[in-house]
Amino acid sequence: MKNCLTCTNLISTLVHVDATATKLLKQLDALEKDKIRLTRQIESIRIALSLAGIKPGKVSSMPSSEELDYRLNNTFAGMSLTEACLRILQDHKDEWLSKSQIEYLILRGGYKFSTSNSKNSVGVTLQRIKDDGKCEVERVRGAHGNRYRWLPERSADASSTNDKRK
Repeated sequence: MKNCLTCTNLISTLVHVDATATKLLKQLDALEKDKIRLTRQIESIRIALSLAGIKPGKVSSMPSSEELDYRLNNTFAGMSLTEACLRILQDHKDEWLSKSQIEYLILRGGYKFSTSNSKNSVGVTLQRIKDDGKCEVERVRGAHGNRYRWLPERSADASSTNDKRK
């Protein structure tokens, strides 16, 4: 009985665990410790990204439901950059998002940029979307730059009607 481990199962009966099971339990313990360490690192990185203005939302280690959805479903993997930007703006219609935040969400959603300057590509795309009347821009000085927000359809229709009258 040198290599046996005795434990209690759910029915309160004694079960003898052999050496293989003991080894598996030690591996499980080590992996759980690694998981705790990695979870802390992930939380620290998410908070740092939030503080840097890259991750949208309040400073939090928790991703938003939209971010989780983008990540789990690779939402933007098969979309064009314009479609991805529009989707993000619509999903966050009550928020002002910076170019960096939109780029972050696009990357989280599995979009593969074909350029080395993805931030510039997002910026050009957002400018086109603004010119089409689908989003508005708030000019901001500083490290985070301009912020963008979805423009509801009725506002876009009204502004184009006003432009035609001029």
